[in-house]
Amino acid sequence: MKALILYVAFVAIGAVVAGGIGYYVETTVSPAASLIVFLSLFFANFAVSWIAVIFVMDGSLKDGQGRQSQLDIEKSGRAGLRGSQP
Repeated sequence: MKALILYVAFVAIGAVVAGGIGYYVETTVSPAASLIVFLSLFFANFAVSWIAVIFVMDGSLKDGQGRQSQLDIEKSGRAGLRGSQP
């Protein structure tokens, strides 16, 4: 639940930043360039926010895809099955 709340917060902050940068580009360059910049930043925001959540939750990005955690869970499950069998 904490990760979901962090993700929503990071996405909201990123959307505001993307809107601000898009508005600045619109006033200085053109509306067409502003649209391209805004959409690029907006969609990149989702991936960057997810990476930021992983970094905040784990403190590092070593297990970003959860492979090591999954292997540890499977190993403990197999050890539990071996221990319960006669």
